[in-house]
Amino acid sequence: MNIKYRYQIWGTAAKDQTWECRGNVKAESLGNFMAAISTSIGDAFQQLTQGRAVYGHPGVGCNGPYRITRMVIEEE
Repeated sequence: MNIKYRYQIWGTAAKDQTWECRGNVKAESLGNFMAAISTSIGDAFQQLTQGRAVYGHPGVGCNGPYRITRMVIEEE
């Protein structure tokens, strides 16, 4: 049984840049929630490095190191 989750992750980067990533992931079972967490973080990293995240200071750039300050994962 696949369980769908919605995630939202906020953080900071170099030069006080803030960022936010959102998306959806699936886990094979309720007991495999850790997979949803790691997949969410991986998706967020891809969004950050590909310029698809929402940045708090547009045009400043978003160079690492990246720090997660808040993370919400909830079942859809």
